[in-house]
Amino acid sequence: MNAGPLRSLAPRERIAAIADPRSAGPVDVSLAAARPSPHLARWGIEAQDDDGVVLARASIRGAPVLVAAQDDRFLRGSVGANHGDALRKLFDVARAERPRAVVVVAASAGVRLHEANPAEASLAHALVALLDLRAVGVAVLALCVGDTFGGASVLACAAERIAMLPGTRLGLSGPAVIETARGRGEVDASDANAITALFGAHARSAAGYVDLVDDTVDAVRGWIEAATRSAAPFASRVDAMQRELDARLVASPEGPAPADTTRAKSLLTTSAAPLYAGADPVDDAGWLWRVRDRPIWITRTIGAATLGPRDAHGLSSAILAHLCDGSAASERTLWVVGDSHGHEASRGAELLCISQYLAHLAAVIALVRSRGVRVRGALTDVGHSAAFFATALQADDLYAVDQARVVAMEPAAIARVLAIPAAQIAALVEDDPMIGQPVRIFARWGAVTEILPEASALRGRMRASG
Repeated sequence: MNAGPLRSLAPRERIAAIADPRSAGPVDVSLAAARPSPHLARWGIEAQDDDGVVLARASIRGAPVLVAAQDDRFLRGSVGANHGDALRKLFDVARAERPRAVVVVAASAGVRLHEANPAEASLAHALVALLDLRAVGVAVLALCVGDTFGGASVLACAAERIAMLPGTRLGLSGPAVIETARGRGEVDASDANAITALFGAHARSAAGYVDLVDDTVDAVRGWIEAATRSAAPFASRVDAMQRELDARLVASPEGPAPADTTRAKSLLTTSAAPLYAGADPVDDAGWLWRVRDRPIWITRTIGAATLGPRDAHGLSSAILAHLCDGSAASERTLWVVGDSHGHEASRGAELLCISQYLAHLAAVIALVRSRGVRVRGALTDVGHSAAFFATALQADDLYAVDQARVVAMEPAAIARVLAIPAAQIAALVEDDPMIGQPVRIFARWGAVTEILPEASALRGRMRASG
């Protein structure tokens, strides 16, 4: 067993280091097969056979586990379509086999923009599978051995327990993204000390958001054993996280979002307004609406705003209050509306660890699904980045209107990452299968159940579901 620091090891070596001697091996034949991305050659990038994630079965201190180790040496560990699909299949295997735990050794920059559409869809499906796995009682643990950002940070935060090694960073929006969106006064991406103080492992641990684990094999194995032994039922963990996130908001300078029914109703002047005709808000802030005389609930659209920690927590609170009350869940349907202008990219959101709020919202959706509530997704305008990922893409089925768009990242950011002139990007976002934004393009990757001509037709589909 290699006893060196995990951060200095390759993914396969990391697995061998934390596993009991000679216990690590393939999960099964299908997951051991090569899965190179077919989408990278167009960008002049050589694909890697494992697409940046190594999967294994092993034992850790005698307990059977399945392990996924991301490879931050390959495109910064970014999650491509095959990478995300491999994670989903691993969680599906775990759901059938019921090992003591699944350990995600995380090190990823998030969704791979070179193949943004299929990658976002596959990572969203992996998140669904992870949470459904937790719902049947299998512990999922996340250990950040490298920087973990974007959708990968939401996946890591969806684990029952999350730990970070010293020197690693965790966040939804990277420093450059926040600086671009808010200005250098908000976050100076060139100030290494300030970035570490915001995203770094010691800062996250000091705030009580994660466990800090020394970068030694014994410390990591000890954390995995202790976290596995302390695993709690999914519903209990969701309730505990709800209280923790609520207390975090109360203690923050801005406090929790106030009830604002007027604002809730004003948002319904957007393209999503027809969905709420014949429905009424069931909570003071209008986070959740119920169709009159039918067991159909609809989450409030974020619309032209961004989804921040307070919004995500408001949605979680309303769903828990009205759909986890022990009533006949099998007769209920929850429609999760994914319209927004993305997640909140700000220093304040990262101080609260917005990744955990989005992961918790996805966990709440998984909890009601585990209790028999039918979960459907709706999109009438723009499904944007992690906000879409953690809401409508967590549904069992997704229905969209024809003019809807799916935005993995803004064109300027895509142009920067892919080194393509902005003028060329403007054309690609309209028709390219990888980065095109019209929902008809996103639908090619199997993530959309049906495209309807307009919101009134989607409303009809909603009413027929109850």
